[in-house]
Amino acid sequence: MNQQIFEQMGRFRQKVIRLAIFEKKSVYETAIACGCSAEKVKRVMKKWKVLTKESK
Repeated sequence: MNQQIFEQMGRFRQKVIRLAIFEKKSVYETAIACGCSAEKVKRVMKKWKVLTKESK
């Protein structure tokens, strides 16, 4: 995990990434836990993947 990128994100995005990627929850479980839509979770995950790919 790239801690610097993770810490620069807001609380909501950190929560989504922690649930979806690190705890291996499904998109729909994450959406329910965060109180948002599955589309929003997918957008956050896409942004995370792009940012972590750039840092390597």
